[in-house]
Amino acid sequence: MQTINEGVDINARQPRAALSWTILAESPLLWAALGLLVIVHYALILWGPFGISGDEAQYWLWARHLAWGYYTKSPLIAGILAFSTWVAGNSLLAVRLLAPWFALALAGVAYGFAREVHGDLHSARLAALFMAGIPVYFLGGLVMTTDVPMLLLWLLALWAFWRASVCRQRQAWLLAGAIVGLGLLAKYNMGVLPAAVLLYLLSHGAGRRHLQTVWPWLGVAVALLILAPNLWWNAQHHWATVRATWGNVTGGEGGWSSWWSFLGGQLGILGVFPFLLFVVALWQERRSWPTGRGAILVWTSLITWVFYAQKSFSGQVDANWPIAAYLGLVIWAAGPLSRAPWRRLALASIAVCAVLIGTVLSLPQLHGLGIPLPSKWYVPFKQTRGWRELAAAAQDRLERAQPAFVVTNFYQYSATLSFYLPTHPFVYYHDFSGEPSKCSIHGNQYLLWPGYEHRIGQNALLVLDGEDAPIPKSWIRQFRSCGTPENVNAASAEVTWHRVTMLLCRDYRGPQRSPEPDSVGRYR
Repeated sequence: MQTINEGVDINARQPRAALSWTILAESPLLWAALGLLVIVHYALILWGPFGISGDEAQYWLWARHLAWGYYTKSPLIAGILAFSTWVAGNSLLAVRLLAPWFALALAGVAYGFAREVHGDLHSARLAALFMAGIPVYFLGGLVMTTDVPMLLLWLLALWAFWRASVCRQRQAWLLAGAIVGLGLLAKYNMGVLPAAVLLYLLSHGAGRRHLQTVWPWLGVAVALLILAPNLWWNAQHHWATVRATWGNVTGGEGGWSSWWSFLGGQLGILGVFPFLLFVVALWQERRSWPTGRGAILVWTSLITWVFYAQKSFSGQVDANWPIAAYLGLVIWAAGPLSRAPWRRLALASIAVCAVLIGTVLSLPQLHGLGIPLPSKWYVPFKQTRGWRELAAAAQDRLERAQPAFVVTNFYQYSATLSFYLPTHPFVYYHDFSGEPSKCSIHGNQYLLWPGYEHRIGQNALLVLDGEDAPIPKSWIRQFRSCGTPENVNAASAEVTWHRVTMLLCRDYRGPQRSPEPDSVGRYR
C-alpha cells in the first residue's frame, strides 16, 4: 500500500469511514499519545492543583440561568456547561468534563488541516504535537472557559476559509460562515478572524475576485443568521455584550510598558522556544509564504497578532486574548519545521514545553515536601485556589444565622461561593462604589439579575474583598443589627490565596433612604 509520502493524492475523494480509519492507522503512536494526554488531563482535573476558577464558576452559574446572551460573553459556554453538569452534576469534573475532548479535537483538526495543506505526514504529526504541547493549548484541556470552544471553531473556520480561497470550493464559504457564527456565540473575539480574512483578500487580485462573487457574502449572511438570537438578546439588554466587548477593545491605558508586558505574556503562554522557532521559520521562508499555498494562514495570524499588539499601546491586553492568532501559524510552520534540520529542534521545543508544564504543575507538591519557593511562583494558581476554604469560612458563619443570604462586592467571590457552598445558593453581588448603569461597560451579569430586595426579615453575610475592608454605611442601615467585621484568610498548603472581610448582619429591612451621600467607613 502506498503512503502519502509515496505520492497518494491526499485530496482525492475517499469514503468518509475509510478516510477516518486511514488517519488513525497512519499515525498510531501519535493517536495513542494524544489518547494518553486525555487521561492525563482527567487525572489533573480530579487530583491536580487546580480548583475551579472564578470565571469557570461564573460560567457554571450562567448554565443554571440559560439565555441567548450574557453581560460580558456569548452564550455557547453556558450551553456547554448546562450539558456537562446535566451529565455529571455540580462538580469540578462536570464543569471541565468536555475540556480534554476539546483539546484532543484541536490536535486532531490540526493534524488533518496540516496534512491537507502540506501533503505529508511529518507536517501533520508536528502540527498535532504543537497543539498538544504548547502551554496555552495544553491548559485548554484542564479548564473550561470561552477560549476553549472558540479555539476549535477558529481553526475549523480557518480551514474552511483556506479551502474556499485556495482550493476554490465555493460551498466552503457557507461552511466558514456557519462556523464563524458559532464561534461568535462562543466569544466575540472570533470576529477578528473574518476581518483578517477580508484584509487578506483585499490585498491581492485573486482575493478581490473572490469578493466579486456571491459566495463570501452568503457566508456572511449565514454567520449573521446564526448570531441573530444573541443580537436580539443584546437589543433587549442595552447591547450589554457588545458594549462590554467594545470597551475592552477601546478602553484602558497602555504604552511601551504595556506592550512589553503583552510580549512577555505571549512568550509565557506559547513557550519561548516555539515562539522563536515560528519567527525563524517566517524569516527562512520569507520569499515563499507571502503568496504561497499557506499565505492565508500566515497573513491572518499576523494580522490578528498585530491587532492585539497595537491594542497593548492603548490599554491592557490579557495574555489569553491573542491565543487564536497562533493557530494558523502552527499549521503553516509545521511544513518548514518538519524538514531537517528543524524537525529535531521543533520536537525538542515541544519536549521543553512539556517539562516546563510539568514543573509548574508540580509546584504545590514541591511546596508540600518542604522545598521553599518564592511566593510569586504561586501567582498562576491564585485564580483556582482558596475558593473552597473561603466557602467553608462563609458556611461556618451562615450556620449561625439561618435563614440567611450572602452578598459580595466581587463577582468572582459570588460565583465561587455559589459553587462551593453546600446547597449552591444564589450569592448576590453589589457594587458599593456606586450604581453603574444597566448598560455600563464596567459591569457584570449580576446587574441584569434581580437583587436581594425581597429577602426581608432574613439575615445576611457580607463578604468584602481585602483585609479590614471599609463597611458601607448604606449596608449597615438596612439591618436591625450587625456584628463585628472579621478578617478571613482563605489559605491552603501554607499559602494565603484570598483575604476578605466578613460581616454578619441580622433582620434585613430593605433599602433605606438617607439624605446624606452613601459612604464607607470602618464599622466597629
